[in-house]
Amino acid sequence: MRDWFDSLAPRERVLVSAGAVVVALVLFWAIVLAPLSSKVRQLSDRVESKKATLAWMSEASAEIGAAGAVAAGAGDPDQSLVVVIDRTARQSGLGEAITRNQPVGEDGIRVRMEGAGFDTVTQWLSQLQTTHGLSLEAATFERGAVNGTVIASITLRQPS
Repeated sequence: MRDWFDSLAPRERVLVSAGAVVVALVLFWAIVLAPLSSKVRQLSDRVESKKATLAWMSEASAEIGAAGAVAAGAGDPDQSLVVVIDRTARQSGLGEAITRNQPVGEDGIRVRMEGAGFDTVTQWLSQLQTTHGLSLEAATFERGAVNGTVIASITLRQPS
């Protein structure tokens, strides 16, 4: 190969040498730089995606933390379930509908309502969950005498 190169005219040697340099640069670009650049772009996109996920998780964590503080009992933790149920039912306009409430164990209560508005009952249950952390364990609803009212038996429980 060296003999062949030496047998070339000086102008041809320069041309072959320049061609070899160009070929070497193209191969270096194709084998090293292009894949490296592609990988850097992929990793950069992945980092941006992870940053967006982290931002979302931070927001969700703050919301969950706030909801947990509310669900843990934003009201007075020393109040009994009977007092909480009675107070919130009266505030929601359901005080007259409650015919009976009885504790179920240490962390539960069974409430019976007659002639209560269904929409009002569902809003009240939602309020109990979000502000006092009570969860609905069981419920039965029957149609009331007046259209839109129900006879309800509801069992609520505090989280352990």
